[in-house]
Amino acid sequence: MNGGSNTPHYSIIVATLNEQDTIERCIRRILAVYPTECEVLVVNGGGDRTGDIVEAMAAEHPAVRHARNRGDRGKGHAIRVGVSLARAPIHAQIDADLQFLPEELPRVIDPVHKGEADVVLGSRFTGGSTRWSGSTPAIRTIGNKAISAYASLLFGQRMTDVQAGMKAWSAEAIRRIDPCSDNYSYEVEIAAKGLLRGLRVVDVPITTAARQAGRSNVSPMKEGLALLRDISLFRLGLK
Repeated sequence: MNGGSNTPHYSIIVATLNEQDTIERCIRRILAVYPTECEVLVVNGGGDRTGDIVEAMAAEHPAVRHARNRGDRGKGHAIRVGVSLARAPIHAQIDADLQFLPEELPRVIDPVHKGEADVVLGSRFTGGSTRWSGSTPAIRTIGNKAISAYASLLFGQRMTDVQAGMKAWSAEAIRRIDPCSDNYSYEVEIAAKGLLRGLRVVDVPITTAARQAGRSNVSPMKEGLALLRDISLFRLGLK
């Protein structure tokens, strides 16, 4: 924690939906990176044993906190719950399925910590990024790149991967952005509204692994169409 106070340097938000097979490994790897500097906020909307596992870890590690995404209102809502509970001046998000590596959290956090950016987007598709075998199916790669290109066109800045589930931002930036999306559109909303408000939004390369357990809850076609709609609404100021 920060200088002996109760305020952490970083709030790491982990939104989960039935991730009982990976959540403990995810938390332990986060704590191995930041053993004293962070709090880990797990916002759980599923019905499996994820919550029980997190509660047991919270008893072991005071830095771990568990909250419910009541009614499972979507990943965007879970992130907003995490933001509302976060106590640190810098927040980051990472998925629980270990497709993104907790060991690379400093890559997305450090530009904010150093005052070089307000919002940092982890990118699977920029120079220096690494995609391990089985990490991103070809059809989803095409869709992700197309959505990022559309968002880049509308908001006047090249963004290579607006949908990656590894990001960081300052508490002040997320307050100004004030995201409202309950669905996966929040991923683009943070970057889009950040740019509209004159914030510094940057990409950094990250590594993507194959999902370690369970299955994705994303419907690519449904979520892709919703993203295209919502990106347009964000640009028009209608959402």
